[in-house]
Amino acid sequence: MSEISISPAFATPFATRLHPNCESMNQELKALFLAREQEGDAYKEAVDTRTLKVGLFESNFELFRWPESCVQQLKTFCFETLGSVVQQVHGRTPEDLQNMQIFNHTWFHITRPGGYMGGHNHPMASWSGVYCVDPGEEDPDNPDSGVLRFHDPRPSTTMYMDAANKTWNTPFEPGMRAYRFRAGQLVLFPSYLIHEVAPFTGNGTRITVAFNSWMRDRRAQA
Repeated sequence: MSEISISPAFATPFATRLHPNCESMNQELKALFLAREQEGDAYKEAVDTRTLKVGLFESNFELFRWPESCVQQLKTFCFETLGSVVQQVHGRTPEDLQNMQIFNHTWFHITRPGGYMGGHNHPMASWSGVYCVDPGEEDPDNPDSGVLRFHDPRPSTTMYMDAANKTWNTPFEPGMRAYRFRAGQLVLFPSYLIHEVAPFTGNGTRITVAFNSWMRDRRAQA
């Protein structure tokens, strides 16, 4: 009998990393963001997306340009992680990365009880990330409170389920992937993925930083 070859086509990479010493940085970020929220329109994103985002404050997209040390510390952590992921996933060399120019839109969200974000992706970007400053309090009656959900980019995978395909081995399994954040956790993902934030039903505030990134090789511009 001839050999059977099975290959993992159409796989989607996710990357997670926990900041090793995030406590003081997160405290500074939280205080800064809450203060900027109180200034209202001065730092609020001007585009009206109320049908997509409910019960949350979204800043403008200039966050990583702010000079505060806690912001720049977070930027370094996020982009160092992004560079490592690009090397591993796309086969780039350290020299390639040194010649890459990273562009980004970065913002923060403050979500209070009842807030959520509908499904969306991020056109005109290659990699996106979400960092958790404060996950808020857990809701013991709702394990999905505030989770970050990703939809399977293969929409027809569950169109017919039977005894043969109702279970799959990794990495072939269909369905959604969800992350229940902890403080200091960063999740990176391809920007084409549809994702959403489930309604936050805990107490306190859920505070995250999100960014979109795209890169250009400086050598190609020379």
